[in-house]
Amino acid sequence: MAKRKAFYLYKRKKKHGAYWYVCYINPDTGVQETAKSIDVLKERLNLGCGFTVKDRDSAAIIAGKALEAGLVFSTASSMSFNSYCKAFWDYETSEYVTLRNRLKPDSIGREYCMNMLGNYRNHVEPVIPERTRLGSVTVEMLDRVVSHALSSGMASGSVQMIVLSFSIPLKEAVRRRIIKSNPASCLMKIPRSEKERGIMSMDELARLMTLVDSRPGDRIAMAVKLSLTTGMRSGEVRALTSRNITLGEKMRSDGTSMARIVIEHSIAPYSGIKCPKNRRVRELYVEDSFAAELVSPASDSGIVFPGTRSEYMSSVELRLGFYAILAEIGIGEQERAGRNLTFHSLRHMFNTLLYDCQLGSEERMLALGHRSEKVNERYVHESESRLMRVSLVTSGILHLSRPGAEKSAEVLQYFLPSEKTSADDSLSR
Repeated sequence: MAKRKAFYLYKRKKKHGAYWYVCYINPDTGVQETAKSIDVLKERLNLGCGFTVKDRDSAAIIAGKALEAGLVFSTASSMSFNSYCKAFWDYETSEYVTLRNRLKPDSIGREYCMNMLGNYRNHVEPVIPERTRLGSVTVEMLDRVVSHALSSGMASGSVQMIVLSFSIPLKEAVRRRIIKSNPASCLMKIPRSEKERGIMSMDELARLMTLVDSRPGDRIAMAVKLSLTTGMRSGEVRALTSRNITLGEKMRSDGTSMARIVIEHSIAPYSGIKCPKNRRVRELYVEDSFAAELVSPASDSGIVFPGTRSEYMSSVELRLGFYAILAEIGIGEQERAGRNLTFHSLRHMFNTLLYDCQLGSEERMLALGHRSEKVNERYVHESESRLMRVSLVTSGILHLSRPGAEKSAEVLQYFLPSEKTSADDSLSR
């Protein structure tokens, strides 16, 4: 049986010329709707003067675009599923994103929206039939999206992000009563299985610290040392300013003068300076001598890690610089990729050392910024003493390349060398 057309075009002659009109067929009732002017639809689509209605083909393009944009039928569920989801993740115009950020400032950033939009365009839109309406999306259609992503060899974590790109818009459509049920809620659960983040052995760590210590003033070397001794993420390291560092803030019980580092910003390619992940401002203590190295060569604007071509060091510059350092200590590109060693591995290494030195989850949560509200309230008065315990491990890492390093390692139980990250893996992210 031939598939019925979605609309019919015809030309209507008037006093000043002939104009194209379109009659749509209501997909729910099969009834032909009242004719609509192609010129009016063109205006509502904001196509401008650059698009001219010359013939039937150009009129059909406008008629199709109007149908996809949900301009034709009165019910919101009749709008195009693809158009709805893509508009949902438009950071500038999305009502959902605007409302969420008003209720909870900075809860959804520009990068997140762009990633979701990219996931939808690249992995969902090509699989969903072009004219699928929001109200007619089925579990079978969404299953095909998941199956296609899995069969292409994508990691389960990436597939889960693809699912979020359409499940969150569908959930919001149910909340707003645009549709009655969310077909994404019926999808099978995708087991999480990610490639384990690699970390370095104690011998490699000692060689790394020896190398970075031999390059005073080198921004890349100092960034590596900072991340390894504080667990700071790449964006947090690059956003650091001298205003976030206070020298001589505390005196540790062993007589060491400690500086405080407040981690309150991160930097992203499109959002620029923003809050850290999970919007958690945290602080750590490092030895004054190391903090003085960080503050000393900061730029006039106070940026600790300025870029060679921009105000802030780029993620690419930092990443490639770190890979070059790994190569110098004997970890070549092939081995690095095979072991999944990245700049973020330094954060995993820091967490592993805290764990191996028998610091509890409370100390690690404070240091890494993954603390719950209950933990925050419960340990707010003990946080300083806990951070001082964290600083002992930081000092041990800093001293690995210096005379007496063996003694420092002995005090810290040799860090119990391990090739695996902590069992409490969620704290490393």
